Amino acid sequence: MRLLFGACVLVAAACASAPAPAPAPEAVVEQFMWDYTKAWNQHDSATIARDFYRTGPTVEEQTASLERGFENLRAQGYKQSAIHEVKACITGPDAAWAGMKFSRLKADGEPLPPKDRASSYTLKKFADGWRITGLGGAAADQPLSCPHEEEPT
Repeated sequence: MRLLFGACVLVAAACASAPAPAPAPEAVVEQFMWDYTKAWNQHDSATIARDFYRTGPTVEEQTASLERGFENLRAQGYKQSAIHEVKACITGPDAAWAGMKFSRLKADGEPLPPKDRASSYTLKKFADGWRITGLGGAAADQPLSCPHEEEPT
């Protein structure tokens, strides 16, 4: 009986010390998008340009562009975005797509029109991690769905 108990303890210890499996690549991209949203809701242009975007010629120019965008939104009463859904898909070896449904909220909690919005994002994996390389629109009244990978020709 002691031998069986000892074996059970060893098995339990081995399971407890085993490393957790790596998250699915889609989950990593989805978490990246949630982290991006956190920086967005802080209106942190410098962090977004440095850690999330690769859309402008330089980080400095992208930071300035983002700050102009935030100034425009704040002039409309914008405070933050409420995220309703995020979907991520791996589309290639170092490529991904993400879709997001959200509302832009004013300080009083009322949404800026239109209430329901959606965006799509093209992402590429660089040596320093995932980065958004393109932004596009999406239909807020349609389900978020992954784009189909193109067949090799």
